[in-house]
Amino acid sequence: MESYADTSVQVTWGKNTSSEPSDAIHTVDQNGGDINAGQGGDYVWLSPKWQSNESNAVSNVRIIIQANADSSYKDLAHGAGGDYRYLRLERDGDKKITEIRLLRRKDSVDFGTVQSLGFDAYSTDINKGRGGDFLYLVWKLS
Repeated sequence: MESYADTSVQVTWGKNTSSEPSDAIHTVDQNGGDINAGQGGDYVWLSPKWQSNESNAVSNVRIIIQANADSSYKDLAHGAGGDYRYLRLERDGDKKITEIRLLRRKDSVDFGTVQSLGFDAYSTDINKGRGGDFLYLVWKLS
């Protein structure tokens, strides 16, 4: 039975690497999954919750970057200053997420790069506007 991304992706903040959840998303090349790597601030990890019920599973992930805090989301740039960065999970697509990873690169990527790595879709750059590495969520769809 295939597992699908559930209705949540938990955002965890920590002061050191020992706070990393055992189910945190890692990068495609298996490097650490700290969203804030190289940005200062707290360590930030993402942990998807998996289920077998496709009807309410996640089909797309949007990165929201804005100047104002939104208490209904957890900031992916916690403690780093600058704009707030949030995940918005969408469930209205026909195909559902079955695997999700981070992709960290020195240069921006395009759909061809994502496909060559075996993934079907990707987010906008999580680090947009704050310098450093380009950082994307990439995922496979059912």
